[in-house]
Amino acid sequence: MNARKIAAAALVLVASTLNSVSAQAQTPLYSAESDYQEYCASCHGSKAKGDGAIAKSLLRRPSDLTTLRRRNHGRFPGERVFDAVDGRRSFVHGDSDMPAWAEVFANAAESRGKEKAVARIDALVRYLQTLQVK
Repeated sequence: MNARKIAAAALVLVASTLNSVSAQAQTPLYSAESDYQEYCASCHGSKAKGDGAIAKSLLRRPSDLTTLRRRNHGRFPGERVFDAVDGRRSFVHGDSDMPAWAEVFANAAESRGKEKAVARIDALVRYLQTLQVK
């Protein structure tokens, strides 16, 4: 009888550990909101208004990212925002100070590789869409 209880407890413990490991494997080591605060807020501001700590020292004032939909006739320009964050198309940034984040994310340990970097940028674009003013 005790052996059965011990075996059952061991099975529960193993299943619980496997579920925890599986959940951790599916959870990315980053989030779009934390990426925004870490990589974007210094220029665009913590509230995405274009008033970050270093905004005044840049060649061009960073965009107010909360008005993208309004400035595009009520449509959020997701593809253009993706291209701007991605940065591999040089025409997007022109003479701006904005880095090309695709390269940064593709080399980051938590999103190594082009595919994961694209997914990370896509998540960031979706996050920016949630910040749009009414």
